[in-house]
Amino acid sequence: MKNKILIVDDESEQIDFATTILEENGYLVVSALDGSEGIMLAREENPKLILLDIMMPRKGGIAMYHELKKDGALRNIPVVIVTGVTRGNDFDIHMVTQSGDIPPPAGYIEKPMNPDTVLKVVRDLLS
Repeated sequence: MKNKILIVDDESEQIDFATTILEENGYLVVSALDGSEGIMLAREENPKLILLDIMMPRKGGIAMYHELKKDGALRNIPVVIVTGVTRGNDFDIHMVTQSGDIPPPAGYIEKPMNPDTVLKVVRDLLS
């Protein structure tokens, strides 16, 4: 059975790019364009991993991440943050966790995504 990965990003070209990389390497991909749809799909599809953009309209990635980690059925799904806000620039992991009861994400990928980096992070987390 193929590992299912949920990609949540409001930029369809980012979803298409990551989907191509992952499907060519044997993964099954489902996608959502915002956090509300992402939560719904996480519940319906039971993915093994979530690639989550931070900056999205409606429900953004931080709100979705918090909802995932507070939900008993979803909290153990590893989440990789995918964002154009770089760690050396404006990104601070504390923006995602904010309080002591939210664990840090399982990984971090900067945009533009590098195919080798995406595959390494996914393989490391799903092996």
